[in-house]
Amino acid sequence: MTSACQLPVAVDIQPGEDIVAFLQRVADANYLDFRDLTSHRRTARVWENPEHPFLAQLSSITGVAEERLRAATLGGTYPGMALGRARTGRRYAGQPATCPRGCFDTVAARLNLVVLCTNCEELFIDRLDPTPPPVPTRVRHVHREVMATLAATTSSQSAQDRLRRLESLMAEVELALWRNWPPLFDGETQQWRTRAVRWVDRNVITGRYTLARPPSITATLLTLTWDASVDRATAEAILDDIAIMADPWDPDPHEMPDWRNPVDARVGLLDLLENLGLQARHVPTILRLPEDPIILPEHQRTHRTAEALALTALASQAHGTPMTVAGAASLHAADCSSRAQRVAARLLADTYSLCRLAVHAERLHSAGLLDRAQARAELRGIQRLPSTALRDIPRAGSAHLDREVAAAWVWLDATAGRPAGGPHPHRANAEIAAFDTALDPETKLHLRAWWHQRLSHVSDLVKAQESASLAGATEESRDAG
Repeated sequence: MTSACQLPVAVDIQPGEDIVAFLQRVADANYLDFRDLTSHRRTARVWENPEHPFLAQLSSITGVAEERLRAATLGGTYPGMALGRARTGRRYAGQPATCPRGCFDTVAARLNLVVLCTNCEELFIDRLDPTPPPVPTRVRHVHREVMATLAATTSSQSAQDRLRRLESLMAEVELALWRNWPPLFDGETQQWRTRAVRWVDRNVITGRYTLARPPSITATLLTLTWDASVDRATAEAILDDIAIMADPWDPDPHEMPDWRNPVDARVGLLDLLENLGLQARHVPTILRLPEDPIILPEHQRTHRTAEALALTALASQAHGTPMTVAGAASLHAADCSSRAQRVAARLLADTYSLCRLAVHAERLHSAGLLDRAQARAELRGIQRLPSTALRDIPRAGSAHLDREVAAAWVWLDATAGRPAGGPHPHRANAEIAAFDTALDPETKLHLRAWWHQRLSHVSDLVKAQESASLAGATEESRDAG
Protein backbone atom coordinates (compact mmCIF):
# COMPACT_ATOMS: atom_id res chain seq x y z
CA MET A 1 0.00 0.00 0.00
CA THR A 2 1.21 3.50 -0.76
CA SER A 3 2.40 5.77 2.05
CA ALA A 4 -0.08 7.72 4.16
CA CYS A 5 0.67 10.95 2.23
CA GLN A 6 -2.19 12.30 0.15
CA LEU A 7 -1.92 11.45 -3.52
CA PRO A 8 -1.20 14.22 -6.03
CA VAL A 9 -4.46 13.80 -7.95
CA ALA A 10 -7.58 14.02 -5.77
CA VAL A 11 -10.74 12.19 -6.86
CA ASP A 12 -14.10 12.65 -5.16
CA ILE A 13 -16.40 9.71 -4.40
CA GLN A 14 -19.92 9.81 -5.86
CA PRO A 15 -23.09 9.13 -3.83
CA GLY A 16 -23.78 5.40 -3.81
CA GLU A 17 -20.47 4.53 -5.49
CA ASP A 18 -18.77 1.33 -4.40
CA ILE A 19 -15.46 1.77 -2.60
CA VAL A 20 -13.60 -0.49 -5.03
CA ALA A 21 -14.85 1.45 -8.04
CA PHE A 22 -13.82 4.70 -6.37
CA LEU A 23 -10.35 3.41 -5.48
CA GLN A 24 -9.89 2.13 -9.03
CA ARG A 25 -10.57 5.66 -10.29
CA VAL A 26 -8.10 6.99 -7.75
CA ALA A 27 -5.46 4.50 -8.92
CA ASP A 28 -6.06 5.31 -12.60
CA ALA A 29 -5.88 9.06 -11.99
CA ASN A 30 -2.55 8.64 -10.22
CA TYR A 31 -1.12 6.05 -12.64
CA LEU A 32 -1.02 3.36 -9.95
CA ASP A 33 -1.92 -0.28 -9.94
CA PHE A 34 -4.94 -1.01 -7.73
CA ARG A 35 -3.02 -3.52 -5.65
CA ASP A 36 -0.10 -1.16 -5.19
CA LEU A 37 -2.54 1.46 -3.95
CA THR A 38 -4.50 -0.76 -1.56
CA SER A 39 -2.47 -3.99 -0.99
CA HIS A 40 -5.62 -5.98 -1.83
CA ARG A 41 -7.30 -7.44 -4.88
CA ARG A 42 -10.47 -5.83 -6.21
CA THR A 43 -12.37 -9.04 -5.43
CA ALA A 44 -11.17 -9.35 -1.83
CA ARG A 45 -13.77 -9.71 0.93
CA VAL A 46 -12.08 -6.92 2.89
CA TRP A 47 -14.04 -4.36 0.85
CA GLU A 48 -17.36 -5.54 2.26
CA ASN A 49 -16.62 -4.20 5.74
CA PRO A 50 -13.09 -2.79 6.15
CA GLU A 51 -11.61 -2.24 9.59
CA HIS A 52 -11.26 1.28 10.99
CA PRO A 53 -7.43 1.53 10.69
CA PHE A 54 -7.54 0.51 7.03
CA LEU A 55 -10.27 3.02 6.19
CA ALA A 56 -8.43 5.72 8.11
CA GLN A 57 -5.32 5.08 6.04
CA LEU A 58 -7.32 5.17 2.80
CA SER A 59 -8.90 8.42 3.95
CA SER A 60 -5.49 9.98 4.52
CA ILE A 61 -4.21 9.16 1.03
CA THR A 62 -7.41 9.98 -0.88
CA GLY A 63 -8.56 13.00 1.08
CA VAL A 64 -12.07 11.56 1.41
CA ALA A 65 -13.57 11.42 4.90
CA GLU A 66 -13.60 8.01 6.53
CA GLU A 67 -17.39 8.21 7.06
CA ARG A 68 -17.94 8.61 3.33
CA LEU A 69 -15.66 5.66 2.59
CA ARG A 70 -17.52 3.55 5.15
CA ALA A 71 -20.80 4.42 3.41
CA ALA A 72 -19.32 3.03 0.18
CA THR A 73 -19.13 -0.50 1.67
CA LEU A 74 -21.78 -3.17 2.21
CA GLY A 75 -21.20 -3.09 5.96
CA GLY A 76 -21.67 0.66 6.03
CA THR A 77 -24.73 0.85 3.78
CA TYR A 78 -26.57 -2.38 4.74
CA PRO A 79 -25.40 -3.36 8.23
CA GLY A 80 -28.45 -5.58 8.80
CA MET A 81 -27.96 -7.76 5.70
CA ALA A 82 -27.20 -11.46 5.90
CA LEU A 83 -24.49 -11.42 3.26
CA GLY A 84 -24.02 -15.20 3.21
CA ARG A 85 -27.43 -15.88 1.65
CA ALA A 86 -27.07 -17.30 -1.85
CA ARG A 87 -29.79 -15.26 -3.57
CA THR A 88 -30.28 -12.12 -1.51
CA GLY A 89 -26.78 -11.80 -0.05
CA ARG A 90 -23.48 -10.83 -1.60
CA ARG A 91 -22.89 -11.36 -5.30
CA TYR A 92 -19.94 -13.57 -6.22
CA ALA A 93 -17.04 -11.15 -6.43
CA GLY A 94 -15.48 -13.02 -9.34
CA GLN A 95 -18.59 -12.43 -11.43
CA PRO A 96 -19.51 -8.77 -10.89
CA ALA A 97 -22.63 -7.27 -12.40
CA THR A 98 -22.17 -4.13 -14.46
CA CYS A 99 -24.41 -1.57 -16.09
CA PRO A 100 -24.58 -1.97 -19.90
CA ARG A 101 -24.66 1.84 -20.19
CA GLY A 102 -21.36 2.19 -18.33
CA CYS A 103 -22.69 3.81 -15.14
CA PHE A 104 -20.32 3.72 -12.17
CA ASP A 105 -20.38 0.64 -9.93
CA THR A 106 -22.57 1.05 -6.86
CA VAL A 107 -22.53 -0.54 -3.42
CA ALA A 108 -25.98 -2.00 -4.10
CA ALA A 109 -24.62 -3.85 -7.14
CA ARG A 110 -22.70 -6.09 -4.75
CA LEU A 111 -26.01 -7.70 -3.70
CA ASN A 112 -27.61 -10.46 -5.74
CA LEU A 113 -31.14 -9.16 -5.35
CA VAL A 114 -30.24 -5.80 -6.92
CA VAL A 115 -30.69 -6.63 -10.60
CA LEU A 116 -31.06 -3.15 -12.11
CA CYS A 117 -28.59 -0.29 -12.15
CA THR A 118 -29.62 2.14 -9.42
CA ASN A 119 -28.62 5.05 -11.66
CA CYS A 120 -30.47 4.26 -14.91
CA GLU A 121 -32.58 1.14 -14.08
CA GLU A 122 -31.08 -0.88 -16.92
CA LEU A 123 -30.76 -4.63 -16.29
CA PHE A 124 -27.29 -5.53 -15.06
CA ILE A 125 -25.20 -7.85 -17.21
CA ASP A 126 -22.34 -10.20 -16.39
CA ARG A 127 -19.96 -12.50 -18.23
CA LEU A 128 -22.47 -15.40 -18.26
CA ASP A 129 -25.29 -13.34 -19.73
CA PRO A 130 -23.89 -10.32 -21.55
CA THR A 131 -26.87 -9.73 -23.88
CA PRO A 132 -30.19 -10.48 -22.14
CA PRO A 133 -33.51 -9.49 -23.76
CA PRO A 134 -35.23 -6.24 -22.70
CA VAL A 135 -36.23 -6.38 -19.07
CA PRO A 136 -39.99 -6.81 -18.36
CA THR A 137 -41.78 -3.78 -16.92
CA ARG A 138 -42.75 -5.52 -13.69
CA VAL A 139 -39.08 -6.02 -12.79
CA ARG A 140 -38.59 -2.26 -12.55
CA HIS A 141 -41.54 -1.87 -10.15
CA VAL A 142 -40.19 -4.68 -7.95
CA HIS A 143 -36.69 -3.20 -8.08
CA ARG A 144 -37.93 0.08 -6.55
CA GLU A 145 -39.70 -1.79 -3.75
CA VAL A 146 -36.60 -3.90 -3.13
CA MET A 147 -34.42 -0.80 -2.81
CA ALA A 148 -36.89 0.71 -0.33
CA THR A 149 -36.87 -2.50 1.70
CA LEU A 150 -33.07 -2.62 1.65
CA ALA A 151 -32.91 0.91 2.98
CA ALA A 152 -35.23 -0.10 5.83
CA THR A 153 -33.20 -3.12 6.96
CA THR A 154 -31.06 -0.97 9.23
CA SER A 155 -34.02 -0.22 11.51
CA SER A 156 -36.90 -2.51 10.54
CA GLN A 157 -37.22 -6.13 11.67
CA SER A 158 -40.13 -6.65 9.27
CA ALA A 159 -37.88 -5.65 6.35
CA GLN A 160 -35.25 -8.14 7.48
CA ASP A 161 -37.92 -10.84 7.87
CA ARG A 162 -39.21 -10.17 4.38
CA LEU A 163 -35.76 -10.64 2.88
CA ARG A 164 -35.39 -13.90 4.82
CA ARG A 165 -38.68 -15.18 3.38
CA LEU A 166 -37.65 -13.94 -0.06
CA GLU A 167 -34.45 -16.00 0.10
CA SER A 168 -36.43 -19.17 0.82
CA LEU A 169 -39.02 -18.48 -1.87
CA MET A 170 -36.45 -17.76 -4.56
CA ALA A 171 -34.52 -20.92 -3.75
CA GLU A 172 -37.68 -23.03 -3.89
CA VAL A 173 -39.31 -21.54 -6.98
CA GLU A 174 -36.09 -21.95 -8.96
CA LEU A 175 -36.56 -25.74 -8.87
CA ALA A 176 -40.26 -25.51 -9.71
CA LEU A 177 -39.94 -23.18 -12.68
CA TRP A 178 -41.89 -24.16 -15.78
CA ARG A 179 -42.60 -22.39 -19.04
CA ASN A 180 -46.18 -21.80 -17.90
CA TRP A 181 -45.82 -21.83 -14.10
CA PRO A 182 -45.84 -19.67 -12.11
CA PRO A 183 -47.98 -17.59 -14.49
CA LEU A 184 -46.03 -15.04 -16.52
CA PHE A 185 -45.78 -11.75 -14.64
CA ASP A 186 -46.63 -8.35 -16.16
CA GLY A 187 -44.48 -7.69 -19.20
CA GLU A 188 -42.80 -11.10 -19.12
CA THR A 189 -42.58 -12.76 -22.52
CA GLN A 190 -42.43 -16.45 -23.27
CA GLN A 191 -38.93 -15.89 -24.61
CA TRP A 192 -37.83 -14.43 -21.26
CA ARG A 193 -39.34 -17.32 -19.28
CA THR A 194 -37.97 -20.00 -21.61
CA ARG A 195 -34.45 -18.59 -21.24
CA ALA A 196 -34.78 -18.80 -17.46
CA VAL A 197 -36.16 -22.35 -17.51
CA ARG A 198 -33.38 -23.55 -19.78
CA TRP A 199 -30.69 -21.89 -17.65
CA VAL A 200 -32.01 -23.46 -14.45
CA ASP A 201 -32.34 -26.89 -16.05
CA ARG A 202 -28.83 -26.76 -17.49
CA ASN A 203 -27.00 -25.21 -14.54
CA VAL A 204 -28.98 -26.06 -11.40
CA ILE A 205 -31.08 -29.20 -11.85
CA THR A 206 -28.75 -31.19 -14.09
CA GLY A 207 -25.60 -29.09 -13.66
CA ARG A 208 -22.52 -30.50 -11.98
CA TYR A 209 -21.19 -27.21 -10.70
CA THR A 210 -22.70 -24.33 -8.75
CA LEU A 211 -22.77 -21.14 -10.76
CA ALA A 212 -23.68 -17.62 -9.72
CA ARG A 213 -27.04 -16.67 -11.19
CA PRO A 214 -26.90 -13.99 -13.89
CA PRO A 215 -28.96 -10.87 -13.09
CA SER A 216 -31.63 -11.85 -15.64
CA ILE A 217 -32.24 -15.17 -13.84
CA THR A 218 -32.29 -13.53 -10.42
CA ALA A 219 -34.69 -10.90 -11.78
CA THR A 220 -37.11 -13.64 -12.83
CA LEU A 221 -37.01 -15.47 -9.48
CA LEU A 222 -37.19 -12.19 -7.55
CA THR A 223 -40.19 -10.85 -9.45
CA LEU A 224 -42.10 -14.14 -9.19
CA THR A 225 -41.73 -14.27 -5.41
CA TRP A 226 -41.59 -10.66 -4.24
CA ASP A 227 -45.33 -10.21 -3.59
CA ALA A 228 -45.56 -13.57 -1.82
CA SER A 229 -42.74 -12.59 0.56
CA VAL A 230 -44.88 -9.87 2.15
CA ASP A 231 -45.94 -12.02 5.11
CA ARG A 232 -45.60 -15.53 6.49
CA ALA A 233 -49.08 -16.79 5.52
CA THR A 234 -48.74 -15.68 1.89
CA ALA A 235 -45.26 -17.17 1.69
CA GLU A 236 -46.45 -20.52 3.08
CA ALA A 237 -49.28 -20.67 0.55
CA ILE A 238 -46.98 -20.31 -2.44
CA LEU A 239 -44.42 -22.66 -0.87
CA ASP A 240 -47.12 -25.36 -0.83
CA ASP A 241 -47.82 -24.71 -4.52
CA ILE A 242 -44.11 -24.87 -5.24
CA ALA A 243 -43.75 -28.22 -3.45
CA ILE A 244 -46.30 -29.73 -5.82
CA MET A 245 -44.91 -28.13 -8.97
CA ALA A 246 -41.30 -29.07 -8.12
CA ASP A 247 -42.06 -32.76 -8.69
CA PRO A 248 -41.39 -33.33 -12.41
CA TRP A 249 -43.01 -36.78 -12.63
CA ASP A 250 -46.11 -36.75 -14.82
CA PRO A 251 -47.76 -40.21 -15.12
CA ASP A 252 -48.57 -41.64 -18.52
CA PRO A 253 -52.13 -40.53 -19.40
CA HIS A 254 -53.00 -44.16 -20.16
CA GLU A 255 -52.25 -45.04 -16.52
CA MET A 256 -54.43 -42.27 -15.12
CA PRO A 257 -58.07 -43.03 -14.21
CA ASP A 258 -60.74 -41.00 -15.97
CA TRP A 259 -62.15 -39.37 -12.86
CA ARG A 260 -63.71 -35.96 -13.52
CA ASN A 261 -64.13 -34.38 -10.08
CA PRO A 262 -62.75 -34.77 -6.53
CA VAL A 263 -65.80 -36.65 -5.23
CA ASP A 264 -65.71 -39.29 -7.98
CA ALA A 265 -61.94 -39.51 -7.71
CA ARG A 266 -62.00 -40.09 -3.97
CA VAL A 267 -64.72 -42.75 -4.20
CA GLY A 268 -62.95 -44.44 -7.10
CA LEU A 269 -59.61 -44.44 -5.30
CA LEU A 270 -61.13 -45.92 -2.12
CA ASP A 271 -62.68 -48.73 -4.18
CA LEU A 272 -59.35 -49.34 -5.93
CA LEU A 273 -57.43 -49.53 -2.64
CA GLU A 274 -59.95 -52.01 -1.24
CA ASN A 275 -59.79 -54.19 -4.35
CA LEU A 276 -55.98 -54.15 -4.37
CA GLY A 277 -55.85 -55.05 -0.70
CA LEU A 278 -53.53 -52.10 -0.14
CA GLN A 279 -53.66 -51.11 3.54
CA ALA A 280 -52.07 -48.27 5.47
CA ARG A 281 -49.25 -50.53 6.68
CA HIS A 282 -48.22 -51.23 3.08
CA VAL A 283 -47.50 -47.56 2.26
CA PRO A 284 -43.90 -46.28 2.60
CA THR A 285 -43.10 -42.92 4.18
CA ILE A 286 -42.32 -41.49 0.73
CA LEU A 287 -43.45 -42.62 -2.72
CA ARG A 288 -40.49 -43.38 -4.95
CA LEU A 289 -40.68 -44.65 -8.50
CA PRO A 290 -38.61 -47.64 -9.67
CA GLU A 291 -36.34 -45.35 -11.65
CA ASP A 292 -35.84 -42.90 -8.77
CA PRO A 293 -32.64 -42.80 -6.70
CA ILE A 294 -32.72 -44.35 -3.23
CA ILE A 295 -32.90 -40.81 -1.79
CA LEU A 296 -34.93 -38.33 -3.80
CA PRO A 297 -33.59 -34.85 -4.61
CA GLU A 298 -34.56 -32.42 -1.87
CA HIS A 299 -36.97 -30.40 -4.00
CA GLN A 300 -39.11 -33.50 -4.70
CA ARG A 301 -39.30 -34.84 -1.15
CA THR A 302 -42.07 -32.65 0.26
CA HIS A 303 -44.57 -33.60 -2.44
CA ARG A 304 -43.75 -37.31 -2.44
CA THR A 305 -43.92 -37.38 1.36
CA ALA A 306 -47.29 -35.63 1.18
CA GLU A 307 -48.48 -38.20 -1.35
CA ALA A 308 -47.42 -41.00 1.00
CA LEU A 309 -49.35 -39.39 3.86
CA ALA A 310 -52.47 -38.94 1.72
CA LEU A 311 -52.33 -42.50 0.37
CA THR A 312 -51.84 -43.91 3.87
CA ALA A 313 -54.92 -42.06 5.16
CA LEU A 314 -57.02 -43.22 2.21
CA ALA A 315 -55.80 -46.83 2.46
CA SER A 316 -56.84 -46.91 6.10
CA GLN A 317 -60.25 -45.47 5.26
CA ALA A 318 -60.73 -47.96 2.41
CA HIS A 319 -60.44 -50.80 4.91
CA GLY A 320 -62.85 -49.34 7.44
CA THR A 321 -60.68 -47.16 9.68
CA PRO A 322 -60.88 -43.39 9.04
CA MET A 323 -57.51 -41.70 9.41
CA THR A 324 -56.39 -38.07 9.31
CA VAL A 325 -53.19 -36.80 7.73
CA ALA A 326 -51.80 -36.32 11.23
CA GLY A 327 -52.72 -39.93 11.99
CA ALA A 328 -50.84 -41.06 8.90
CA ALA A 329 -47.79 -39.09 10.03
CA SER A 330 -48.02 -40.79 13.43
CA LEU A 331 -48.19 -44.23 11.80
CA HIS A 332 -45.11 -43.43 9.72
CA ALA A 333 -43.24 -42.52 12.93
CA ALA A 334 -40.87 -40.26 11.01
CA ASP A 335 -40.25 -36.54 11.24
CA CYS A 336 -42.71 -34.86 8.93
CA SER A 337 -42.91 -31.14 8.26
CA SER A 338 -46.09 -29.16 8.70
CA ARG A 339 -45.67 -28.17 5.07
CA ALA A 340 -45.86 -31.79 3.90
CA GLN A 341 -48.99 -32.30 6.00
CA ARG A 342 -50.60 -29.17 4.55
CA VAL A 343 -49.81 -30.34 1.02
CA ALA A 344 -51.22 -33.81 1.82
CA ALA A 345 -54.51 -32.26 2.90
CA ARG A 346 -54.65 -30.38 -0.41
CA LEU A 347 -54.00 -33.53 -2.41
CA LEU A 348 -57.00 -35.24 -0.86
CA ALA A 349 -59.29 -32.64 -2.42
CA ASP A 350 -57.70 -32.43 -5.88
CA THR A 351 -58.81 -34.60 -8.82
CA TYR A 352 -55.45 -34.80 -10.59
CA SER A 353 -53.62 -35.57 -7.35
CA LEU A 354 -56.03 -38.38 -6.49
CA CYS A 355 -55.52 -39.84 -9.98
CA ARG A 356 -51.75 -39.75 -9.37
CA LEU A 357 -52.27 -41.60 -6.09
CA ALA A 358 -54.16 -44.28 -8.01
CA VAL A 359 -51.10 -44.78 -10.23
CA HIS A 360 -48.87 -45.00 -7.16
CA ALA A 361 -51.23 -47.58 -5.64
CA GLU A 362 -51.16 -49.74 -8.76
CA ARG A 363 -47.37 -49.64 -8.80
CA LEU A 364 -47.09 -50.56 -5.13
CA HIS A 365 -49.40 -53.51 -5.75
CA SER A 366 -47.48 -54.63 -8.84
CA ALA A 367 -44.21 -54.56 -6.88
CA GLY A 368 -45.70 -56.75 -4.16
CA LEU A 369 -47.36 -55.52 -0.99
CA LEU A 370 -44.94 -55.61 1.94
CA ASP A 371 -45.72 -54.67 5.50
CA ARG A 372 -43.65 -51.48 5.56
CA ALA A 373 -44.85 -50.57 9.05
CA GLN A 374 -43.46 -53.86 10.38
CA ALA A 375 -40.20 -53.25 8.52
CA ARG A 376 -39.89 -49.82 10.09
CA ALA A 377 -40.56 -51.15 13.57
CA GLU A 378 -38.10 -54.03 13.23
CA LEU A 379 -35.19 -52.25 11.55
CA ARG A 380 -35.35 -48.90 13.34
CA GLY A 381 -33.09 -50.04 16.17
CA ILE A 382 -30.35 -51.62 14.04
CA GLN A 383 -27.58 -49.02 14.20
CA ARG A 384 -24.93 -51.29 12.68
CA LEU A 385 -25.54 -54.22 10.41
CA PRO A 386 -24.74 -57.42 12.36
CA SER A 387 -21.91 -59.66 11.18
CA THR A 388 -24.46 -62.37 10.30
CA ALA A 389 -25.76 -60.11 7.56
CA LEU A 390 -22.29 -60.04 5.98
CA ARG A 391 -21.49 -63.73 6.39
CA ASP A 392 -22.42 -64.80 2.85
CA ILE A 393 -21.19 -61.68 1.09
CA PRO A 394 -18.09 -62.28 -1.04
CA ARG A 395 -14.96 -61.22 0.82
CA ALA A 396 -14.16 -58.50 -1.70
CA GLY A 397 -17.64 -57.05 -1.26
CA SER A 398 -17.66 -57.01 2.54
CA ALA A 399 -14.07 -55.96 3.19
CA HIS A 400 -14.72 -52.23 3.09
CA LEU A 401 -18.42 -52.21 3.98
CA ASP A 402 -19.32 -49.51 6.50
CA ARG A 403 -21.78 -51.34 8.75
CA GLU A 404 -23.53 -48.15 9.89
CA VAL A 405 -24.09 -46.92 6.34
CA ALA A 406 -25.12 -50.47 5.41
CA ALA A 407 -27.76 -50.35 8.17
CA ALA A 408 -29.06 -47.06 6.78
CA TRP A 409 -29.16 -48.58 3.28
CA VAL A 410 -31.02 -51.68 4.49
CA TRP A 411 -33.55 -49.44 6.23
CA LEU A 412 -34.23 -47.54 3.00
CA ASP A 413 -34.34 -50.68 0.89
CA ALA A 414 -36.69 -52.56 3.21
CA THR A 415 -39.03 -49.69 4.08
CA ALA A 416 -38.87 -47.99 0.64
CA GLY A 417 -39.07 -44.80 2.65
CA ARG A 418 -36.98 -41.91 3.93
CA PRO A 419 -34.00 -41.79 6.31
CA ALA A 420 -36.31 -40.05 8.81
CA GLY A 421 -37.51 -42.50 11.44
CA GLY A 422 -34.66 -44.88 10.73
CA PRO A 423 -31.47 -45.79 12.59
CA HIS A 424 -29.49 -42.92 11.02
CA PRO A 425 -31.92 -40.10 10.22
CA HIS A 426 -29.18 -37.48 10.15
CA ARG A 427 -26.60 -39.39 8.15
CA ALA A 428 -25.45 -37.47 5.10
CA ASN A 429 -27.72 -38.33 2.20
CA ALA A 430 -24.82 -38.13 -0.21
CA GLU A 431 -22.97 -40.79 1.78
CA ILE A 432 -25.89 -43.23 1.59
CA ALA A 433 -26.43 -42.48 -2.09
CA ALA A 434 -22.74 -43.09 -2.80
CA PHE A 435 -22.93 -46.38 -0.88
CA ASP A 436 -25.90 -47.44 -2.99
CA THR A 437 -24.13 -46.54 -6.22
CA ALA A 438 -20.99 -48.44 -5.21
CA LEU A 439 -22.82 -51.65 -4.22
CA ASP A 440 -22.40 -54.44 -6.72
CA PRO A 441 -25.56 -56.38 -7.70
CA GLU A 442 -24.52 -59.51 -5.81
CA THR A 443 -23.98 -57.66 -2.54
CA LYS A 444 -27.34 -55.91 -2.95
CA LEU A 445 -29.03 -59.29 -3.34
CA HIS A 446 -27.32 -60.62 -0.20
CA LEU A 447 -28.34 -57.60 1.88
CA ARG A 448 -31.88 -57.77 0.53
CA ALA A 449 -32.11 -61.46 1.30
CA TRP A 450 -30.94 -60.77 4.85
CA TRP A 451 -33.64 -58.24 5.66
CA HIS A 452 -36.30 -60.35 3.93
CA GLN A 453 -35.31 -63.30 6.11
CA ARG A 454 -35.26 -61.19 9.26
CA LEU A 455 -38.71 -59.73 8.61
CA SER A 456 -40.07 -63.15 7.69
CA HIS A 457 -38.76 -64.58 10.96
CA VAL A 458 -40.40 -61.77 12.94
CA SER A 459 -43.65 -62.27 11.06
CA ASP A 460 -43.62 -66.00 11.85
CA LEU A 461 -43.07 -65.23 15.54
CA VAL A 462 -45.97 -62.78 15.56
CA LYS A 463 -48.25 -65.33 13.88
CA ALA A 464 -47.19 -68.01 16.35
CA GLN A 465 -47.93 -65.68 19.28
CA GLU A 466 -51.31 -64.79 17.82
CA SER A 467 -52.15 -68.48 17.30
CA ALA A 468 -51.10 -69.28 20.86
CA SER A 469 -53.23 -66.43 22.21
CA LEU A 470 -56.19 -67.57 20.15
CA ALA A 471 -55.78 -71.18 21.31
CA GLY A 472 -55.55 -70.05 24.94
CA ALA A 473 -58.68 -67.95 24.60
CA THR A 474 -60.55 -70.89 23.05
CA GLU A 475 -59.46 -73.20 25.83
CA GLU A 476 -60.58 -70.73 28.50
CA SER A 477 -63.94 -70.41 26.74
CA ARG A 478 -64.41 -74.18 26.79
CA ASP A 479 -63.44 -74.40 30.48
CA ALA A 480 -65.92 -71.64 31.32
CA GLY A 481 -68.63 -73.53 29.41
